[in-house]
Amino acid sequence: MRPGHHHFSPDYATARYRLLAACAARGLVVESRVHPLRGPAAEQLALDVVRIGPAGAPRRLALFAGTHGVEGYFGAALSLGLVEDGHLDHLPEGVSVHLFHALNPWGFAWTRRVTEDNVDFNRDWIDFGESRARDRDYEIIAAALLPPGLDPATLAAADGELRHFARTNGLPALQAAVTRGQYHHGDGLYFGGYGPTWSRRRVSEAVLCQLSGADHVVAIDCHTGLGAYGTGEAITIAAPGSAAYGRAKALFGARVKSTVTGESLSAHLMGSLDEGVAALLGDDGLTFVALEVGTRDGITVLGALRDDNFLHQQGGLDTEQGRAIKARLKDAFAPDEAAWQDAVYALGLETVQGVLAGI
Repeated sequence: MRPGHHHFSPDYATARYRLLAACAARGLVVESRVHPLRGPAAEQLALDVVRIGPAGAPRRLALFAGTHGVEGYFGAALSLGLVEDGHLDHLPEGVSVHLFHALNPWGFAWTRRVTEDNVDFNRDWIDFGESRARDRDYEIIAAALLPPGLDPATLAAADGELRHFARTNGLPALQAAVTRGQYHHGDGLYFGGYGPTWSRRRVSEAVLCQLSGADHVVAIDCHTGLGAYGTGEAITIAAPGSAAYGRAKALFGARVKSTVTGESLSAHLMGSLDEGVAALLGDDGLTFVALEVGTRDGITVLGALRDDNFLHQQGGLDTEQGRAIKARLKDAFAPDEAAWQDAVYALGLETVQGVLAGI
């Protein structure tokens, strides 16, 4: 078996090309939903989905990559390795595997965590027909998350506001205020949108097409940027004691952590993909986890996100500053280091193989 870093690609276009080529080499049919926009080199962007195994299988494993754009390198590498190295050639009877490559292809290609609408796709799965109150905690820190400049004095003042909020309310409250999702600051961080994005509409179609009618669907949504370098956590929104939590524990073991109890590294989110998939398929036969792997420390990751948001709201991409910000953002979510790539790929492969053995 080749080392994990072999399967990592330098950009979205290369990752997509390699996956399509690997699928073609094994006679696998890829279903593509083409994005209306183009990538930085005018390349085509798409949500690509491939099924391995029998149509209509009663038990199905779905692997999602690129929910958060720039985080897609991990999921893309895992998807490629599974196909390229033959890990899916002999599946258990009655099982199929469905690879969803680049749920947010625009963000993946343009080195952004968000979609072309500045929307966090993992906060976009709410009912937009219902009115939603402003998040009071986010309102307090909104200006600190989108400062008027990136000079040291301005950033120091903004950081002071965030530290004051943390001292007053606690670090978990700050994390929740920043990350759980907000729906009134379209230029801010973790913005859930004013309506369903292109990605939500196309992913909904693909999920219904690929996963409807199964007795049991196990979904693994690949994420990066939270936790210790190279380690992983299987995050669930199911509460301990529930059937969904029990199924997750049976398949993913001690790595499972719930956002409901606060045991997870993640805050409990609003409008997350797992909620959306459950609304489409139903809760009874769905086991959904976000496989989150750590990269850099939280301050570095948040700083990279804030700088990137400033760049797209007020700065310029084709500048020295813009290129430096993009490099920092990619490093915050996809370190170009063989040690990290090998570690997270091995973790991902172990996780998938464990599910296939237990499903």
